[in-house]
Amino acid sequence: MTENMNTEESLSLYLKFLKYEKNLTPNTILSYKNDILLMLDYFKKNEISDVKEITLAAFRNFLKFLDKYQYGNSSILRKSSSYINYFKFLEQNSLVDIQLSQLISLPKKEKRFYNFLSESEIKKLLERIDRKDNLGIRDRAIFELFYSTGARISEVVNITLNKVDLKNNEIEVLGKGRKSRIVYLNNVALECLNKYLNIRNWFLFDKSSNSYKNSMYLFLNKNGGSLSARYIRILLSRYLKKAEINKKITPHDIRHSFASHMLQEGAGIREVQELLGHESINTTQIYTHLNLKKLKKDYEKFHPRASQQ
Repeated sequence: MTENMNTEESLSLYLKFLKYEKNLTPNTILSYKNDILLMLDYFKKNEISDVKEITLAAFRNFLKFLDKYQYGNSSILRKSSSYINYFKFLEQNSLVDIQLSQLISLPKKEKRFYNFLSESEIKKLLERIDRKDNLGIRDRAIFELFYSTGARISEVVNITLNKVDLKNNEIEVLGKGRKSRIVYLNNVALECLNKYLNIRNWFLFDKSSNSYKNSMYLFLNKNGGSLSARYIRILLSRYLKKAEINKKITPHDIRHSFASHMLQEGAGIREVQELLGHESINTTQIYTHLNLKKLKKDYEKFHPRASQQ
């Protein structure tokens, strides 16, 4: 027999497991927490307060309840994964009597449409970031770094000064699962980053105290604090508009563009996998498929006999 434990206690125990045993990032843990809280709140309203009272029927009723929110495919997949992992934890610690995790089937993953910028569009975007003032110098360095490294937005906002090696054109970033990897600066990104570092103290100067603040983060806001991911997305939207690029592009799409352009120029898929920090090469494989589609389109567009019947 399993020991009794209420749902709130089980969640607290699970979050500690994610933090100390799985070593997940705070954002990932928060995502798990929010998903599971939604389920446990539903159970509580339906008078299920002990984890042993969670049945397959109760869980299926919860899934029907979720339907009213009309979540997208990716959100449903993430939530289902959250629930399966939570149930696995309960099972492995003998807190439930049934193997719920084995009875849940994940919905099929819909093929995702990836947005990209062409090489000419990337150049246009970056060149429209005017470096006439300190904010422009910072912004140009940020987006040159994105395109040079293929880093995720979470990795860029969390770069600290001690992880930047200008001598070797390298930066150490902390990726998913707190795994670090080395990314590389091309010559343009290096020049832009050097220019930003020369004026970085401007962001740290506090006029009220006539002194400089301290910050370990590479990229700073005008008050000397670290930049948020949300603000970088706002900046990108602003510069896309300025460059007259009418595409819905996110910082993650610059990462997609980096990978696609690397493969187009002849980089190996294994090398691109390492640069992106992908666990599985299957994740990187999407870019080769996209390049084959582009190759076919280019063939049909430029080969003199391609359009002949």
